[in-house]
Amino acid sequence: MGTHAGRKGRRWRKVRAAVLAESTLCWLCGHEGSGSVDHDPPLLELRAHGLDPEDRRYLRPAHGALSRCPTCNRACNEAKGAREHVPERTNSRAW
Repeated sequence: MGTHAGRKGRRWRKVRAAVLAESTLCWLCGHEGSGSVDHDPPLLELRAHGLDPEDRRYLRPAHGALSRCPTCNRACNEAKGAREHVPERTNSRAW
């Protein structure tokens, strides 16, 4: 499954539109104007537990790269990232 699987197609657009129709208040910074949605819990965690990433229960409005926050000018979703789930990389060899 690709990194963007679950975030394309007609079903995703309909779910995303439904979430944003309910609210555009960013769950990360608390400001209005969200044009993206974010997975909560994170997408990797949803997949690890076999949960549907397009289930509205796991989606929240957030500011993204194309809908930066008009108040704090952040792309909150990208700023949050998924670093907590990515193993730390090192340039050193294990000796």
